[in-house]
Amino acid sequence: MSHITGPAVFHKKLPHISHKPGVYRMLDAGGAVLYVGKAKDLRKRLTNYTLADKLTARIAQMVQKTADIAIIETAGETEALLLENDLIKQYRPPYNILLKDDKSFPYIVLTDDACPRVMKYRGRRAKTGSFFGPFASGAAVSQTLNEIQKVFGIRSCTNSYFAHRTRPCLQYQMKRCLGPCCRCVSDEDYRAQVAAARDFLLGNTSELQQRLTRQMQAEAAAQNYERAAALRDKITALNQIQDTRSGAPLTQSDIVAVHRDGTDACIQVFFYRSGRSEGNVAHFVKDIADITESLESFLMQFYDAVIPPAHLLVSERVGGDLAQALSRRAGFAVSVQSGGFKNIKRTLMRQAVANARRAFKEEAAERGLNARTWDALQRMVRAPKLEKIEVFDNSHIQGAFAVGAQIVATRAGFQKKLYRKYNIGQARTDDDFGMMREVMRRRLARGLADGDLPDLFLIDGGRGQLSSVLAVRNELGAGGPAVMAMAKGANRNAGNEIFYLGDAPATPVVLDGKSDVMHLLQRLRDEAHRFAVGSHRAKRAQNMLHSSLTDIGDIGGKRKKALMLHFGSARAVAGASVDQLMRVPGISRALAEKIYAFYHG
Repeated sequence: MSHITGPAVFHKKLPHISHKPGVYRMLDAGGAVLYVGKAKDLRKRLTNYTLADKLTARIAQMVQKTADIAIIETAGETEALLLENDLIKQYRPPYNILLKDDKSFPYIVLTDDACPRVMKYRGRRAKTGSFFGPFASGAAVSQTLNEIQKVFGIRSCTNSYFAHRTRPCLQYQMKRCLGPCCRCVSDEDYRAQVAAARDFLLGNTSELQQRLTRQMQAEAAAQNYERAAALRDKITALNQIQDTRSGAPLTQSDIVAVHRDGTDACIQVFFYRSGRSEGNVAHFVKDIADITESLESFLMQFYDAVIPPAHLLVSERVGGDLAQALSRRAGFAVSVQSGGFKNIKRTLMRQAVANARRAFKEEAAERGLNARTWDALQRMVRAPKLEKIEVFDNSHIQGAFAVGAQIVATRAGFQKKLYRKYNIGQARTDDDFGMMREVMRRRLARGLADGDLPDLFLIDGGRGQLSSVLAVRNELGAGGPAVMAMAKGANRNAGNEIFYLGDAPATPVVLDGKSDVMHLLQRLRDEAHRFAVGSHRAKRAQNMLHSSLTDIGDIGGKRKKALMLHFGSARAVAGASVDQLMRVPGISRALAEKIYAFYHG
């Protein structure tokens, strides 16, 4: 690799670069990838990087760092777009738009079991079945699941629960499940309802209603009045659902709206499924040089983790190769329309762009306020810099199931991937200060070993908790981070909190209850408390069944595991009959009666 960097590298390389489509990588002097881009004309695209007056400050900085350019020619633009996306995922270049991958959207899944179930699913598509979505929130999924159960009666129970039912459950009594577990419906009729639910999720409601109407009329003509009445109820429920929907005639469509101001932009994606808006998600990107290239790269990354819809409406012009690339990656046809919107599509696009514009302005205002607030907090704690804060809180019930929680925040917001929980086991359960010392000793020891300490430790507690942390910090020689404790004030009301600083622990600091710094600290404390309580409840729930079963004589680890594998949940074990308990390997009638008596007195 040459020792020269900057524009001279481009001038040296350009004569040897063709006008074919392809992908280029900019490399620094150490060989690390700075940026990955694609072009339908490689030489023309790379020539643009030599025009200094047309580069943003960030891109100009990248050009100055560039020591080499790696070129891969492709057969066409579609192949270039697919390869660019793969290389961005592989190298995670610092100058590319990179989507955060900690956001997963919920889906509805119709499983491909012999007796399909309908369920909410979040995460990578490891489960087999038909996926419908994404939805912007869990509430939207729950609403649609409720509609499916109400109209079609598809089971939602786990396979373990389904396999061990001997009589219909409450869902059947409430007419929210057809009861396939107990053969209350034939396999043929159940499959027909699953197919109808699939049509509903695909937005084919008009065709579905017409088919149900024909079936109802046929059943009535054959004097099967009960079946005709059941079909009439389904049609009525479908009509009621349609009345509550947005009226937007979009099915399996996403609207992508962009608002750009200078080199920064807000990209909002609005999900439309089954004729209803299922919410939206916003992403904010910076230092955009070419909006078309940046938007195409964004959409390839976004729909790499999210199932794309059949139709994509984009407010900005994009290349025709985007539809081909998305279709090839998804395995089905994806159409992309950018411009020429008419009627309802034009109205919805205008609304979407207006929302993107409003979100951009709000985020810009929040960013400015956030920067000033962090600067004020930095002055308050007298830290040389303040880029990372860790907040600690403990949660327990009279010492039981004690958990320490650590949340992390930067100027960009909460960093949930860095959250940690600590199972407290060494400190006495009646010693809150000892619990905090145990958590902080473990955190500081790891931080010193890894060279990873924050700029500020914020402790939920008063002067005693602060003294505990300072003692551990001094013991381990971790004098770098500032330390502050946040104690509840008079009457434990928000706004009355009192603060103690590590470099002046005897002097309380009182803030204006309405100040931005106070609100920032309250948000940090509340997030730590939420995470601590959630971790504590999860630990307590995990131990409830095991501890209760252990309290029953003759229940060892092997039988406890067999019960869990057979029933799948603590509630199912507690609700099982003697005969059901006896079906578990190793559970005799006497032991089954003993377990039953334990839970039912």
